[in-house]
Formats: sequence, C-alpha cells, structure tokens
Amino acid sequence: MKAMTLHLVLLSLLAVGCGSSNEDDGDDSSPGTALACDAVGWCTSWESDKRPVTDAPALKGGAIPDGLYRLERGSEDARAMLIKGKSVLKVSSLYFNILGTWKVEGSHMVVTTTSTCNQTDEEPFKETFRYAFAFKGDTLYLHEDEFEDMPIEAWRKVDQLCEENASFNCKVSNCACTYVSNSSFKDKEMCF
Repeated sequence: MKAMTLHLVLLSLLAVGCGSSNEDDGDDSSPGTALACDAVGWCTSWESDKRPVTDAPALKGGAIPDGLYRLERGSEDARAMLIKGKSVLKVSSLYFNILGTWKVEGSHMVVTTTSTCNQTDEEPFKETFRYAFAFKGDTLYLHEDEFEDMPIEAWRKVDQLCEENASFNCKVSNCACTYVSNSSFKDKEMCF
C-alpha cells in the first residue's frame, strides 16, 4: 500500500510540475504555460531587412501554426517568436525574452505577456499587444495596432535562428550569432 501511495504522489507531482497548455479546452481564464521563459536563447549582431513589406496579403486573421518565427522584413531588429499551443515566447537578440499566451480575436492575434527573463533573472511583466495578421506560405505577417505608423512585419518560420539568408544576415563587422534551445541560457555571456 505504501508503494502505491508513493507512486500516486510522484505521478501527481509530475503532473503539477509539467503544467498544461490548456489547449482546446475553451477556458481562457487560466491559459497555462507550455513554454519556459528561457526555452530559447539568442544572441546575434545580425539584422533583418528593414525595407517595407510590400507583398503582405490582406491582414484578415486565420490560423497560426506552432513554430519558431524570425523577423525577416519590415524592421532592422533581430527578433523571433516561438509559438507552442497557447504559449508564445517573444525572443530578442540579446538573451532577453518575454513569455505569455496568445489567442485569435477576429483578424487579430492578441498576446498577453506574463514575464520577462534574461541571463540572470525572471520578473513579472503584464502587457497586452494586438496585431492584425495573416499567414501565407511559411510567413506570418503582423501589424501592431497600437500606433498607426507601425510597419507590417514579415516573420518567416525557421528551423533555427542562426540561419543566414538574403533577408536576415550580418551587416556589421563584428558578426556573431549563437542560439540555444531546450536548454537554459542563464549565465550565458553576450556573443559580441
């Protein structure tokens, strides 16, 4: 009996520790988190193509597949986004992430953040962002609604972040790119 009780206690601890993304349960009141804030770490001096996106389809919403998306056009920033179930991890190029959840409301992707993390700590961060969006081919097109003059950005689905192409590459002399996934980036040093 003691062995059975111990086994049940261990299983319940595993269930609590693993959490739940609450996918498809229709309850957005406690959406859970399927990702850790430091699930992906990225440090790079590379940049995306800052020229305006002119080939975006109409931003009428739709489905967004799980995956790793890297900003490639519409801003010179180096940013990425990991979408898994209802969780989203906004990844900056200097080992700084924002964790949250997302949902579709009509033609908008609504991201509600919960925390930020860097190499040393994680802190609460509550903010909501609304993006008009469309998905076509392997590209997620986003337009932040907060400001009228925000450009449309093209985020391409990628296998890993340090994969250079015509839209995302090194434009400076100190080229560097390091990427960590499924492993914490805590205590990592800057790459440049």
